[in-house]
Amino acid sequence: MSPQQLALRTLMLGRPRSVLTVLLIAACLCLLDLFVGNSASVCARLEYQAVTIERLGHLTITRADAADAAADARDSAAFKPAETAQLKRLVEAMAGVALVVPQMSVEGIASTGKRSTLFHGKGISSAALEAAPPTYGKLKPDQRNGIALSSGQARSLGLKPGSNLTLTGVSVDKPLAPLKAEVVDVYSTTDLNGSHSLLMPFELARTLVDTERTERLVVYLAEPRQLDAMRLALHSALRAAGLVVDVHTWQELSPSYVKARNDSDLYLHSVAGMVFAVIAAAIAATISMNALERRREVATLRALGMPGSGVFAMYAAEALWMAAFAAVISVAGSGLISWVVNRAALSYTTQQALERAPMLVELDFYWMGMAVVAVMAVALLASLMPAFKAARADVGEGLAA
Repeated sequence: MSPQQLALRTLMLGRPRSVLTVLLIAACLCLLDLFVGNSASVCARLEYQAVTIERLGHLTITRADAADAAADARDSAAFKPAETAQLKRLVEAMAGVALVVPQMSVEGIASTGKRSTLFHGKGISSAALEAAPPTYGKLKPDQRNGIALSSGQARSLGLKPGSNLTLTGVSVDKPLAPLKAEVVDVYSTTDLNGSHSLLMPFELARTLVDTERTERLVVYLAEPRQLDAMRLALHSALRAAGLVVDVHTWQELSPSYVKARNDSDLYLHSVAGMVFAVIAAAIAATISMNALERRREVATLRALGMPGSGVFAMYAAEALWMAAFAAVISVAGSGLISWVVNRAALSYTTQQALERAPMLVELDFYWMGMAVVAVMAVALLASLMPAFKAARADVGEGLAA
């Protein structure tokens, strides 16, 4: 019988210490899987919020160094009408692009006659509204002067849907005429991280700052998983066409995602470190105790001709078998626990009619597989010293024990 078979046979005897170690490793893996799954769910929610709700799109095309342009040079850093048309034609012709829409940022003063406040707004193309109806800032494509205000801005101005106000853009090189606008929607910014307090049609934004230029083009992809590849392809194609542009991903433009991802990575690394430390300690202690209790049996095998390398391989295989059984149990346990948690979270959210999204667990099978590989490696490394000591043990002392 080979050392691997002996290790499996020993483990199948179901000794309490080995069984408890397997269950402990499985519990640690379940904890890690659920933590990674929750982090994946949070990242998916942040992606939906940034791409769809905050309208950042998957990719954003700007003129090179536009972000570093001074306030008085922002207009020159935007795209001219001919450049905008060329950009749209090139980007829409690329495979994998679902939608290309222009956007414009605008700052100014909003006034009702009795109250006034500064605003930082965004101009949105009507094509974006028709392709993906927003969940906040619901503009009316057929109303050219209709705007949407954040709840805080509306409260400070004393406005509600149907109210009228005057908007005046800000420019350092030319006077701008005020424009009349009507509030068509008031939206909450509780779960939003953007700084835009006012949304308006794209043409209204350009009229407000008296320009025909376009600040940026927002690109929505048919397959978001190809984000990095599409970014490189777009950048190369546009540069080859003689257009000096920068292509930004939604992660770069979403401060909330960057912070949440950094925090999540820090927590994940901390939890993974503790999990692997516990697993290594459990494996090392179990193999050491098993070797101590079975030194007479091992000495008998050595007397019958098993080499020291065979003893070493037997204990190393025993550690690997424990890790493998624990991995199988953890996959089933993680699936069951995530199903229960998701059902409970969805049921609670439905009953309480909460506005916030429920805490869901989205299992990431890629990272689950990586965790299994890491645990197998940790189990092997943790068993090396006890296995080496057992292989070097004196046969005579073992038989006399």
